[in-house]
Amino acid sequence: MSVSSIEALLKLGNARGPGPAATYGPSQLLIVLMKIGESGSIGRHNLATEAGLGDGAVRTVIKWLKEGGYIGTKAEGCFLTRKGELAYLELKRTVPRYLELSEAPLAVGRRQVAVVVRRRSGRVRSGIEQRDSSIKAGADGATTYVVEGSKFQVPGSSRDAAKDFPSPAWAELRSGLKPASGDVVIVCGSDSVQRSLVGAMSAALTLLS
Repeated sequence: MSVSSIEALLKLGNARGPGPAATYGPSQLLIVLMKIGESGSIGRHNLATEAGLGDGAVRTVIKWLKEGGYIGTKAEGCFLTRKGELAYLELKRTVPRYLELSEAPLAVGRRQVAVVVRRRSGRVRSGIEQRDSSIKAGADGATTYVVEGSKFQVPGSSRDAAKDFPSPAWAELRSGLKPASGDVVIVCGSDSVQRSLVGAMSAALTLLS
């Protein structure tokens, strides 16, 4: 999805007034779209659980996406329309994968989720922007890695993080996210997988505009 398309999708909520910041925001809007796309069809209760939203918040997000023409609803649950499918596929080209780390942690927080953002290494400055965005979304923090060649680099710190900070998590990131040179990998942590995913997506959004 081009930046303008991402912004158009995220404006669905802004056009109707902001909801409680601690309950839902732009990252949840994208996560709901992703979860529906991944499942094909998903019920509201399961969608709320997967996206880390309360019942009221998920109803609002579903309403926004439905009114925007991105999803439809039926007895079995929510599904993507043709417009939603195109948006989902374009989103996956930019943020194609995420995973929960099962090995040694690479960021603060007990439960950690990593996302890969394609071809955005040139937009990373210090990584502080991604960390701050994840914290505002309710996570404990995030660490940003720029992929150069086959190396994970920390801006202003390490040119080869896997060598400087040995951990089995690097192999998990390589196999699970399949990052390429020029990509960005963000690892976000909190006390829950859902909150970490929200934080990671919030951090990724700083690289999409």
